[in-house]
Amino acid sequence: MLGERLTWPRAGAALIGFIGILIVTRPSPETLSPGIFAAAGAAIGFAGSAIYTRKLTRSESTLCILFWLTVTQAVMGLICAGYDGQIALPSAAAWPGVVVIGLAGLCAHYCLTTALGLAPASVVMPIDFTRLPVIAIVGMLLYAEPLDPWVLLGAAIIFAANYANILRETRAARRAPAPHG
Repeated sequence: MLGERLTWPRAGAALIGFIGILIVTRPSPETLSPGIFAAAGAAIGFAGSAIYTRKLTRSESTLCILFWLTVTQAVMGLICAGYDGQIALPSAAAWPGVVVIGLAGLCAHYCLTTALGLAPASVVMPIDFTRLPVIAIVGMLLYAEPLDPWVLLGAAIIFAANYANILRETRAARRAPAPHG
């Protein structure tokens, strides 16, 4: 869809990173629920969003993309929040947290959009797999959730796949002939 070459090493890094995700999450028939399917649907939607963001970076500025992304998300958020005709506003005490989360989300979208404008999606998106083990560590530190060896193994596999992919891409870029100008 993006016209980028999907090489075996790139596909392999993505597959190995996905295997790392499966090790961290350990899905099984016992854990299947509507929430799991909603999360899988969200992941597919996020992948589609990343693909179209990458396409947009070819013709639009990062700020333009972020503006329309924010407008679209605000409209969709209002629709989902108000589907029953009632929208509960945050309390005054919750507003600082809402602002921090909003700014963090905007910064994350800015970084991802900029990265997709600079590098192929097949390089950028496997790095995004690192979110899962990082979130597990945050859960351990902030919410006292147990961090088991499977999370550590999955994280190591994800990081190894990313490192190998980036190392290969960096070496290939160094060997490529410089453009004449």
